[in-house]
Amino acid sequence: MNKKITIITGAGQGIGKYIAKNLSDDFDLIIISKSHNCKKVSEEIKKKNKKNYRKVSFKILNFEKKLDLNKKFLNLKFSQYQKVNLILCAGVVDYSRTSYLDINDWKKIFKINLFSNISFINFFKKKLRNKLKKIIVFSGGGAAGPFKEFPIYSASKTALIRAIENISLDKKSKTDVFAIAPGAVKTKMLKKVLTRAKVKKRSSMDDVFKFINYCLNNDTKIFNGKLINIRDNIFKIKKNNNDNYLKLRRSE
Repeated sequence: MNKKITIITGAGQGIGKYIAKNLSDDFDLIIISKSHNCKKVSEEIKKKNKKNYRKVSFKILNFEKKLDLNKKFLNLKFSQYQKVNLILCAGVVDYSRTSYLDINDWKKIFKINLFSNISFINFFKKKLRNKLKKIIVFSGGGAAGPFKEFPIYSASKTALIRAIENISLDKKSKTDVFAIAPGAVKTKMLKKVLTRAKVKKRSSMDDVFKFINYCLNNDTKIFNGKLINIRDNIFKIKKNNNDNYLKLRRSE
């Protein structure tokens, strides 16, 4: 019986898809996207699963609309699992150069980048309690500094990182919750970003996957509430006793 399951949003393409397709068979999977891409990814994974003991399912969810997670996950049985992980990859950048002038665009982007993530976190923290071991969200350009070309994306990601800090302060929780900065990875999102802005540090899909895989298979209490870059020195993080280290703070 498989004792671990990982739920991945934004798994129809990009980083979410790559993680889903490369995770060990030790993890059952629920992969989620707004389109039928998650069904295709699910079928691709099942074809590789020749031993047929791994459970892989998919859910189509439009994060721009109100989420009824009780209805979507009503029939899923988590009692067989000892460990459940959430990897929240779904995200969008500003639709156009003038999006910041349109309050409706602000609402749509915040629904996807912030509110959907908070909905998933709150739902599964309440539903699974001590079974929920890791909550990993993705940061983005502008979360720790300004990103004038994509101001809504920047603001939504900054809000998400602060929300993660606050959620991590729940002393009764046994869940590690933290954010990852993957760097600029070759995706459709990056292609759009490059039409308006330059990016410096690049990462490969495999770089990101290896870090995620490390997180899922190791103790990550030291990451709790922090924004971790995949290039960060883990030994240095372990040695630093400053509560504000790798968190959003005013510098004086």
